[in-house]
Amino acid sequence: MSEQAIAKLKQLQEKQTSIKISIGVTIGIIFLIYFFTFAMLVDKFPPAFFIFEAITSLIFFISLFILNRISFFFMGGKIKKAAKEFPALAKYQANDVDTKAEKLLEELQAR
Repeated sequence: MSEQAIAKLKQLQEKQTSIKISIGVTIGIIFLIYFFTFAMLVDKFPPAFFIFEAITSLIFFISLFILNRISFFFMGGKIKKAAKEFPALAKYQANDVDTKAEKLLEELQAR
């Protein structure tokens, strides 16, 4: 059972990491677009567009610091499915993605 649980845990961690990377890359691309359109917004468009860009930039910047939680939120269904098969995985948390699977499984069983 523990080998299967470790494999499932590694799979969950890899999926959460890939979601986290995808979100981070998307935010980075949006920042690049914002960077190159900033002067145009200031010169040619109404102030509402600049305000929108400024507010969304702050939201995206803050979200870069909580990517683990965001990716964990998107993983909710997969974690619930895995918890039905392996009850220890029900205690999986957002910041567990950075811990080695073998050590994490022991910690989850102890919680």
